[in-house]
Amino acid sequence: MEDLGPRTLTQIRDLLARHTQVTITPVIDLHHGRSVNGYEHPTDVKQRSEYRTLGDVFPHATTLFGPSKRSPDHDHTVPYDRHGPPGQTGDHNDTPLTRHSHRAKTHLGYEVHQLGPDRWIWRTPHGLHRLVTSEGTSTISPADYCLLSWLRVDLALAA
Repeated sequence: MEDLGPRTLTQIRDLLARHTQVTITPVIDLHHGRSVNGYEHPTDVKQRSEYRTLGDVFPHATTLFGPSKRSPDHDHTVPYDRHGPPGQTGDHNDTPLTRHSHRAKTHLGYEVHQLGPDRWIWRTPHGLHRLVTSEGTSTISPADYCLLSWLRVDLALAA
């Protein structure tokens, strides 16, 4: 159970007996992704991104997301183009950020590329390079940044 962890059938029965309203939601497959033809990220895409990352994907960020916490901004890693191709919004193009991180990324000259549903590479305005995964932030060399940027392009062309 979300926020409670694994429970036995008896524990669930006791818990449900004390509450009058129960919401049952489907299991979210983190290996499944989808894209849509619109600007807004659908709820299921947002949920998968938040479950995969657990928190802000800005380099060295420590903010975690969750039901009792503020929801992140879901930024298009590659900016949305209303005249662009279909399917621009989805798991492949979703960067969950706090509002502060989103503003820093948008207005301070950070560059970000999404390598997959749970991996991003960043270039700071000072020319530093970072890899961000669900395990945290790692420093990478400029050469690795260039290589990973090319791999991102190759993966996009293969899709």
